[in-house]
Amino acid sequence: MPGQKKNPSSSPRLRRPAASASVAKSAATRDAKSSRSRALLLIDNRPLQRAAWAEFHTARKRHEKAARDLHRHEEIDRPAYDAWLHRTFPVWVTTLRDLYAEVSTKSHQVRTVIFLAETTGRSLKKLWHEQKERAANPDAFNDEDDSDSNDPDSQKSSADHDPHDSSRDSDEDPFDDFFHDDPRSSRQSHRSASSAPAPGPSAKDIYRRLVQHLHPDRGGVWTPARQRLWHEVQQAWAAADADWLARLEVEWETANEVLGPDSPVSRLRRAITELIAARRDTERKLRKYRHSPHWRFTLSEKTRHLLHARTYANFRHDVEILQQQLNHLNRTIAAWEKDAPRKSRSR
Repeated sequence: MPGQKKNPSSSPRLRRPAASASVAKSAATRDAKSSRSRALLLIDNRPLQRAAWAEFHTARKRHEKAARDLHRHEEIDRPAYDAWLHRTFPVWVTTLRDLYAEVSTKSHQVRTVIFLAETTGRSLKKLWHEQKERAANPDAFNDEDDSDSNDPDSQKSSADHDPHDSSRDSDEDPFDDFFHDDPRSSRQSHRSASSAPAPGPSAKDIYRRLVQHLHPDRGGVWTPARQRLWHEVQQAWAAADADWLARLEVEWETANEVLGPDSPVSRLRRAITELIAARRDTERKLRKYRHSPHWRFTLSEKTRHLLHARTYANFRHDVEILQQQLNHLNRTIAAWEKDAPRKSRSR
């Protein structure tokens, strides 16, 4: 009817074509996304490879410079210094060695007696004379030792109390500090053997690879360089030093040209990490060696007279210190010997 409003619901839908267009557009978008997800992305790794090779080359040059200083010190300067020392100061070397051996032996004996006196409550003098009798006639004490070894209380006591680890002994001994840090001391070697660190996973991996390359059963020419490297690998493994092992692996790879510009980027990156660890180990050793008297010994001919004077003064000082310690030990032993326990006379 004229003038009557049309009901929108009764009119035909005019927007249906627009809806169909949007559905078609969404389908086209999905098809485009799916086609992009199936596309293959190609990356040229040659720039990454060249950058890694350049970084590896720089790290290797820095390590080789430090390694040359280390090898010169360990293989040239130190042997030359030792030969010069024994040739120039033979009497002082012998005197110092004999004094040290005597002080070390008597120090161990005195420590043992003091430790046994503290743990058993017995007299120092009686224990000292028993120790002397045991040293003079060890066969007479074998039966007693065998019977004590079967006693569980004796085994527990010997396991719980170690003369090397007695804290009271180290606190009261006036000459203990001299032997505590000396590598020649039996006390120091005992502690070093018991406190050796366990190798980490990285050290195990490097050691396994080095054994595959260097072991004598793997074949190849057994050259002096390979023999030296093999023995040094064993030392580094015993010390559980991953940086040292990494340095040795880098030395082997450098000598055999294992890596090159066409090596995988991942292998180059791992080699860079090993080179950094190797240089860190080398520089740590060099920092220690720089303070030693044999540092650059073969390059210091002009200042040899100064080294001679310092070495002579050091010998006099060390002999004087050891002589003081020996006098203290002798006084202690003399006091124990003074009033020897007398055996009761049989009536």
